[in-house]
Parts: sequence; C-alpha cells; structure tokens
Amino acid sequence: MIKALCIDIGATSAKCALFEDNKTLFRFFVDTTNNKDIVKRIHEKFNKKCEESNIKADDLSFIGIACAGLVDSTNGIVVLASNLGWKDYPLLETTKKLFKSNKVFILNDAKAATYGEWKLGLKGKKSSMALYCIGTGIGGGAIFDNKLVMGDSSGLPSEPGHGGGYQNTIKCACGLEGCIDPISSATWIEKQLNLVGSKSTGKLGELYKLNNNLHIIDIVDLFKEKDKEVISIFEEAVEPLAKSMSTLIHFLDFETFVIAGGPSNLGQPLLDIIKNQLKRFTLPNFLNKLDLRTASLTNWSGTYGVYEYGKDNYKD
Repeated sequence: MIKALCIDIGATSAKCALFEDNKTLFRFFVDTTNNKDIVKRIHEKFNKKCEESNIKADDLSFIGIACAGLVDSTNGIVVLASNLGWKDYPLLETTKKLFKSNKVFILNDAKAATYGEWKLGLKGKKSSMALYCIGTGIGGGAIFDNKLVMGDSSGLPSEPGHGGGYQNTIKCACGLEGCIDPISSATWIEKQLNLVGSKSTGKLGELYKLNNNLHIIDIVDLFKEKDKEVISIFEEAVEPLAKSMSTLIHFLDFETFVIAGGPSNLGQPLLDIIKNQLKRFTLPNFLNKLDLRTASLTNWSGTYGVYEYGKDNYKD
C-alpha cells in the first residue's frame, strides 16, 4: 500500500491531496497569497483533515511537492519563486522537519505536470514528450527515453519561456532578450485582448465595452467564431512558441507535444493555430509525424504528476 500527501504550491494556493493506492482520500487548499509559513500551515491543515477523517497522519509512504519557480530537485531547494517570496528556500529540509518524514520528492510544477500527462494522459506509451504550459509565463518539461529530464548541469530545466532569441519585440522581465515568455504567455494574450478591444469597432470592441477587463475565458465564443481580431492576437502570441517548439522538433525529434495551461481549454482550434505557425518553421518530414495535443489533466496536474513520480521512484 502506498499512501502519500501530494502538494502543488502555486502563486495563489497550494492544492493538496492525500492518496492511497490511486484513490483520493481527501483534498484541501491553503492560501499562498500570504506567503508566511506556507509549509507549516499545510502541515497543520493536513493534520486537521486527517483527524476529521479518522485517518492516521504519521504513516505516509512519501510526500510529493510540485512548486512554482526555479527548483533544484536534487537538493530540495527553491532557488527562486518570486510570487512566493522564496529565494534559496530549503523546502526539502523544512518539509522533512515538520512532517517528520525522510521520503520527500520535490519537482518544479511544470515538470510534475509533464510527468502526470505522460503517465496518465499518454499512459506512458510514448518514449518522448515535451510539454509547454501557457500561463503567467511559459513553463514546461520533457520526457526523453521514458524518463523525466532533470538536467545534468544546473538541474533546473523547466524554463522554455526563457532564452532563444525567438522574438525581438519585448525584453523579458528576467533581463534576457528574445524570450518567448513576454509574448506567448496568457498574460500577454489578455493584455492584447484589452488593448485591441479598447480600440475595436467590431465584436471584440462590443465585448470590451461590457467588460473592460477581458480574460481569455471571456472571448471563447469569439475564438470559436474565428473573429479576425481575436485570431490575429493568438497567431502573434504563438509564433515565438512555435519557433521554440520547432527547434526541439528538429534537434530531438520528440514524438508528442502537449499544450497545457488555461488557453489549452480552447482545444483543437488553438492547436490548429499553433500547427499553422509550425508549418512556417518546421520541415514536413518532422511535422507530418508530430502528435500535437492539449493537456488531459485538470488544474490538479501538478499534484497528480508528483504522485506518479513519487510512486515510480519510491523505495520502501
């Protein structure tokens, strides 16, 4: 029997679930907008939930944590998670001390989502896969030769949004030039929807007048109707993303690419826009065999992913 507490720590909340042999015993949330004593508050709420559910809290096989930011999984340190106010934060040590557990797995949240999609979405049937998560920025991860890529130099690979020189319009907040983060992110898409909407005389403009703080969820119908202004924004947004993907396709010949994050809920029409951009930058022999799909897991992908990773790497 494997019993594990798995946690996905994000900028606004920590999604926590207690699993036992693939069954979810309970779930709970902890607010992380208040970044004080996050792990301590998770520990306290976990104990309370166990007490309410009449479940022993001290017989965990392991604890799995997916965390936003730059994460050194080997040493269990969050190198930088700006939204959490963490820099060189000893997450592994803190968790072990509070939970009195020596079996703790820590992954970057995008890596965890990647592993979850590979194990549960693809059923582990593809030997290679790359995931791009479109959110506040662009996160990601990769499976190669049936293994999660952890990196051999920095140990930090999960940042496809940075580097590469794929656009020269906006300098990234990280200080580098050419990152895809500033343009391919959901953040930029929503900024453009509002900017274009504020000047539009079309349907996007009408929508903006009703709600001058547009989000992607607000334009779903216009997207499905292939509104020219909306589609143009998405085409511009995914161009740097497609360039980044093209480099990986030609260099490493991944079998599958998964698009995750909020915009992935737009489904096949979004994939069609990405694929049209890929046609400009990818040789047909590579592109024709590419399996491009949206993520199958919910917002709990990080929690599920770190559970699957923990199970596969757990030794009693």
